[in-house]
Amino acid sequence: MERFARIGLVSVLALAAAACQDRTTTRRVHEDFAIVPGTPQVEVGAPGAEVDPTRATDDFRINTPRQCDLFQQLSVRKVDILWIVDSSGSMAPKQQRLAQNFQGFINQLVSAQPPIDFHIAVTTTDTDDPATRGTLRTWSVGNKSGNFIACTPDVTGTVSTCNTGSGSTADAVTAFAQMAQVGTQGSASEKGLLNAYLTLENPANLGPDRFVRPDAALYVVVVSDEDDSSCNPLVKQPICTADPGCRCAADGTLSGSGAYGATSYFSRYLETYKGYGRQDLVALAAIVALDGDEDAGIPSQFGDPSQHVGCCRNLVNPGEPCPKGGVNDGGYEVAYFGSRYLQVASDTGGVAVNICDDDFSNALASLGYAASGLRREFRLTRGPELKPMGGIASGVELYVSPANAANCTVDGNCPNPGEVCRSGRCAVRVPVSIGAAPNGAQYVKCDASTFRNVIRFDGTAVPESLSTVEVCYDVAPEFQNTCL
Repeated sequence: MERFARIGLVSVLALAAAACQDRTTTRRVHEDFAIVPGTPQVEVGAPGAEVDPTRATDDFRINTPRQCDLFQQLSVRKVDILWIVDSSGSMAPKQQRLAQNFQGFINQLVSAQPPIDFHIAVTTTDTDDPATRGTLRTWSVGNKSGNFIACTPDVTGTVSTCNTGSGSTADAVTAFAQMAQVGTQGSASEKGLLNAYLTLENPANLGPDRFVRPDAALYVVVVSDEDDSSCNPLVKQPICTADPGCRCAADGTLSGSGAYGATSYFSRYLETYKGYGRQDLVALAAIVALDGDEDAGIPSQFGDPSQHVGCCRNLVNPGEPCPKGGVNDGGYEVAYFGSRYLQVASDTGGVAVNICDDDFSNALASLGYAASGLRREFRLTRGPELKPMGGIASGVELYVSPANAANCTVDGNCPNPGEVCRSGRCAVRVPVSIGAAPNGAQYVKCDASTFRNVIRFDGTAVPESLSTVEVCYDVAPEFQNTCL
């Protein structure tokens, strides 16, 4: 037995020497082998542990993936802008304010970079009169006339020449004033969405040299002091001669309240107008009453009290509240909540402007900015973990870097207070609201039952052309692409 033990020891040493790649000289030391006397003892019984092993779980968490989405704001090179102006009896003061402040709208289009080739046309909300169904209003300036304004930038991109009068943008403003003051003799059953459909389907308005061009973006702007009463265009309607207008014929599939055509139909129509997958090229904006916060019972144009008054001005006794009851005989300027127009604007990514405002100048400038094709919604690739805190989504970091932003390697390189260095360029962090954010940004998962998952900019917060938009967030592990 002693012999085998010695052989085993020599074998182990030999293998160890062969495996060693170190070239250091070693000396093997042989020790006498000895057998330990006694009887070996083995503990019998089931194995056990004196203390059960435990894991501290108070700081345990899932490694949540982090996502950053990067976008670039781009404007369009061509856009066709269709204005739909309410021609009912209550609209005279709103039409006047629209015409007086249109310069701000057209200035945004003329000054856009890169330069924009744009068309502007006007129709009304009256579909009861065959002369106004799907037709465009006309203008006449100098020795020229037409039914739409066309302005094209020159090769330098600094001057736009229009097809009105002398070709100046000032003449274009004059032409628009003529088209926009549509009068107040139109139907009191306003169907702005339906007339948008009829105008955009009219072959006389379509073509490379006509108002609606196949290669241009489309922007529709509705101006109305009452909500939409459009019928479903797929349901044949009777010829209407009644005053103040006719209600829609019943429709068993797409009708809404009062047998109106469903707003979802008009939203889908606009979103697919330029072809599937090109919904970013079409939007509808609404200049309507935004809030139904006035007391019910303020008289309507025909004496029926409304539960959806947005605003009312007492023209008989300025500064005094509007009376309850009676008939609006022209002594009050009333605007009713435009919920249907607002729904289509929301569905298509358009903007909303309050028709109750006394001054349209800032609103029209913002509309011109939006009509230039700038995106106000940026769809996230994954579902964010919002981490709400005081109405702000603290888990969503939003950075906007303008086209002329300074280059940087650290925050200290940025020249303006509050700027940070993101991807080599100075940027401003913008808070992301969970609710509505006028002139700000908000996260929107759903509009009613429509799934969005977007960062939405509003008003003056819309990033300018060629800006970089970066959104970083922790991915919500149980996020669902549905609206419940």
